Amino acid sequence: MNKFSFLLAALCVSLNAQEAKPAETKAAAPAPEVKLAGGAKAEQKAYFAEVWVGKSIGDCLNFQKNIQVLSQQVEELKRLQVFLDNALTTPEKEARGHEIAAKSAKLKGDNESMTKLYNGFSIERPYQFAATKAVIATPISNEEFTKLSASKDFKADTIISTGEKKFQIRDTISGQGEVETFGLSLKRITDAKSQLQQLIDLQPKLTKDDDKKKVEKAIKEIQDDLTKSLGEFKQSRGFDFNAEAITLPSEAKLSVQITEEEKKAIEAKAPTSADKK
Repeated sequence: MNKFSFLLAALCVSLNAQEAKPAETKAAAPAPEVKLAGGAKAEQKAYFAEVWVGKSIGDCLNFQKNIQVLSQQVEELKRLQVFLDNALTTPEKEARGHEIAAKSAKLKGDNESMTKLYNGFSIERPYQFAATKAVIATPISNEEFTKLSASKDFKADTIISTGEKKFQIRDTISGQGEVETFGLSLKRITDAKSQLQQLIDLQPKLTKDDDKKKVEKAIKEIQDDLTKSLGEFKQSRGFDFNAEAITLPSEAKLSVQITEEEKKAIEAKAPTSADKK
């Protein structure tokens, strides 16, 4: 949370306190003393093994869609389990039980398909999906698309269609660190825009001169930071920041968590420097 977030929170609390009616206060009871038995256990080190590489936007999006389907199935099973736990009659319990069994079997089958498709991935294991290359695409109108597609040097693969909207790829970011850094820079811009709007909305509600001055100063600081960030964005990317722009992974690495024993087995199978000669 940055200083502007703290300011917003403090001013909102102040406004709420002014609007709230005074209430009878009671001394808070002392918190119970908590004693820990024994020393804290050291966290077990996590190991990950790369199992799959996505080499196109389609590959990466398909993986993300497949994960979303599995996640929805897991959430549905959790919801059905709650219904089963709250079932009052035997017929209702049996019906819920059959439904859970059928959907568990479907999830198991889909997860096994994912395991084959992604070389050992399983939703039962923690995983990491890291983009190593990403594209930035900005929305274009039908008129702009018609004009663009009529040009001699038009390349169809520079256009991404999502439903009725079309986006034009404007830039490519290569390298996992570069992709992560770019994501953070985008977040800083969008967060600053959001905070600026919140402060502007808050301004008319303030009654204290001190609060008004604090907000005016914060608005000026955010506007200056935004001007600088947006200028740096245009200079580095060659086009203006667009809030509707999308960033899509075009290459990515998928890794799954493995046990220490699995790690040792993988290392034992890896060719040594002598084998490579």
